[in-house]
Amino acid sequence: MPPEEKATRHAKLYKVVTTHTSHTWSAVLAKMLLSQMGLQGTARQTPYIPKDQLEGLYSSAKKRLFLFDYDGTLSPIVKIPSMAVPSEPTLEALEKLSMDPKNLVYIISGRDGEFLEQHLGHLKNVGFSAEHGGFVRERGSTEWTNFTKNLDMSWMAEVEEIFRYYTEVCFFNGSVDYCLTTIIRHRERLEVTLR
Repeated sequence: MPPEEKATRHAKLYKVVTTHTSHTWSAVLAKMLLSQMGLQGTARQTPYIPKDQLEGLYSSAKKRLFLFDYDGTLSPIVKIPSMAVPSEPTLEALEKLSMDPKNLVYIISGRDGEFLEQHLGHLKNVGFSAEHGGFVRERGSTEWTNFTKNLDMSWMAEVEEIFRYYTEVCFFNGSVDYCLTTIIRHRERLEVTLR
């Protein structure tokens, strides 16, 4: 391939890579996969399962795995992230599901383990995945396994510096959570105007 064509292709690819977010990439991938299956336009639709069929499948299953997200599933999306607390009926349902020996219940979250312990730690038969899988607490345990302890987390200092810079340059009326392995900018409260 001639050097000019290489440079042109590289510039084109570089522009795409540096201007698309992970959300864009995942949406494009999902759209491509669904178009190959003839199901384009269904990426955001949860398929409906008739109640009778669902109850039948549930009853006949020897093992059942439940994976629940925290924000927006077990608790509402709220403007102040620390106020996202599961309701009493939600806690009762989790307790009931987790007491069935056929059920394996996990809560998966970007939240840190301390937050999950505070609001859900009393559920002894529920397992937890905190900080997007960086930490896991198996059901019946009180100990967390750190899957990131052997990883180079030096990137966090640089990202934190970038977040602080843009917070100073812009009026940022949102919140940023600095966890052990993640930095989360909550967009629910994001209102940015240039100073």
